Amino acid sequence: MGSTPTLDLIIVTGLSGAGKTKTMGYLEDLGYYAMDNLPISLMSQLLDLTTQTEGRISKIAVALDVRSSGFKTQFHSMLQRLAARDIRFRVIFLEASSNTLVTRFSETRRRHPLPGNTVLESIQHERALLEEVRALSTTIIDTTELTVPALKERIREAIIGPLESPFLSINIVSFGYKNGLPADLDLLFDVRFLPNPYYDAHLAHKTGYDRGVIQFVLRSPVAHEFFVRTADFVDYLLPQYEREGKSYLTIGVGCTGGRHRSVVVANMLYHHLRPKAKTCHVFHRDLQK
Repeated sequence: MGSTPTLDLIIVTGLSGAGKTKTMGYLEDLGYYAMDNLPISLMSQLLDLTTQTEGRISKIAVALDVRSSGFKTQFHSMLQRLAARDIRFRVIFLEASSNTLVTRFSETRRRHPLPGNTVLESIQHERALLEEVRALSTTIIDTTELTVPALKERIREAIIGPLESPFLSINIVSFGYKNGLPADLDLLFDVRFLPNPYYDAHLAHKTGYDRGVIQFVLRSPVAHEFFVRTADFVDYLLPQYEREGKSYLTIGVGCTGGRHRSVVVANMLYHHLRPKAKTCHVFHRDLQK
């Protein structure tokens, strides 16, 4: 019985101009160590080196195409060797209609990697060369009508299925408006309308981590309704951002001084979102002062 696979390998291949570069960029955003145009003869060496990183590199994406040395003759045997090593791998094959590919090469003014009297002839030649590779692929994606966000969605579905696992990294920042706005916020929630513990002599010197402060802020029915609506709103937005390929989301929660109300709400939002994100962190900027 083989050992449990510890390496996740994505092989991206297909027709030139069908979207391999964009796909590799997206996989890199998702945490894959990406390598383009790797000679098949070096695949085993790459995997051997990866096993020596003690788990620091566990996800690899490799783009292979007709430029790769030994591509057509060695592709099948390479997959057999990967299976024998108990490596989890998927092969994503990208293609598009010939007319679409001709248009893309015309727009980018790139040369087709295969020789031919015309771009169309080169495309047809490449399509014939890749017939066996296409048949061996795990997933085939036709990019003819796909926008970039739609391509990202198809790639994600090929890897994990539709929205089965979060990819967003979320940072939540509490702050005080009197000290200025944090940089690079994607979403901003102003909670200065909530009851302010600063005007309670017993709570003014405490922070949003204190039980009394938390109870003071949340005793208002408005506070409860605000948090429920805010959480629902952010929950709605997360898959929308993911479909667009967004990797990081920064949420700001602000009150006057950044020590009471914003801290309470930011902590609540953190506990709500932590199970829904790849990583989730909360930082209280004005508690550090």
